[in-house]
Amino acid sequence: MNIRLDIDAEAALKCALYGTLFLITEHSMSSNQSLENGLDILTLLKDAREPLGVREIARRLELSPAVAQRLLNTLSSQGFVEQAASSRRYQIGYAVLGLAQHVFQRGRLLSLAESELQSMAADGCFNGFLGVRRGSSGVYVLAVQSESPVVIRAHAGEAMPLHSTALGKALLFDLCDEKIAALLGEGPYERRTDRTIIEPGKFVEQLDVARSLGYATAISENVEGVISVGAPIYDAGSAVTAAISVAFPRAVYPKVKITDVAQRVLAAAKRVSKGLGFEGSREHMEREKNNVVQ
Repeated sequence: MNIRLDIDAEAALKCALYGTLFLITEHSMSSNQSLENGLDILTLLKDAREPLGVREIARRLELSPAVAQRLLNTLSSQGFVEQAASSRRYQIGYAVLGLAQHVFQRGRLLSLAESELQSMAADGCFNGFLGVRRGSSGVYVLAVQSESPVVIRAHAGEAMPLHSTALGKALLFDLCDEKIAALLGEGPYERRTDRTIIEPGKFVEQLDVARSLGYATAISENVEGVISVGAPIYDAGSAVTAAISVAFPRAVYPKVKITDVAQRVLAAAKRVSKGLGFEGSREHMEREKNNVVQ
């Protein structure tokens, strides 16, 4: 089974518009009505074939000119709308493009990761996953199932523990020990199997080893009898933006070497990272491993 999230240009712009007004409302507006009016202005300007004046915007949206001007001033101060030099009328600003680019980048992440996971799944035993961190949990974004007789299922949007999955551990690679402790708590962590590491100190030690290797493993730590290998994906700013992993049942494939799987996962993560604009190297990340995000 293959789960895919498609993002087209129209959806990207809509996400950018909603993200824009959410940020603006957080800082300078207090009511839901202001948010809705601001969104209406951005949508109106998006659909307009030419820049619009304050009174025209107010008329079309049934706002008072004073309210329209106040909203435009706020949007303009943040770069989300701008005035045309020749007419002083308003049009969409370039700041919206930056938000849209962020959405497009996520779409590129999905596309690149899916291609890599499909390739590994084609070998017949590797179930592949893409995930991101949201607070103290991981979230599956993409799942590609192999033709293995044992299917390891996960669905897009499903939460995962960070301490017992290879994917979750890889998502923690650029966080310092203090940040990890704040996220996961004082422990003991949830025991998923007899092999789950539940003591914070031992978990940090395991994570340090994983960082030095460039990949993380979970051997019967989350699901009994299942081995998973995960590696982080870096963005253009050298931050961990996601991670990929593969999982397979040891009983079905006893001759598969974890180190061989790890090299494939590492190579795939490196290609995806490069596709997102990451220009660092494994050696660079080795040098930075003791300078993790505070």
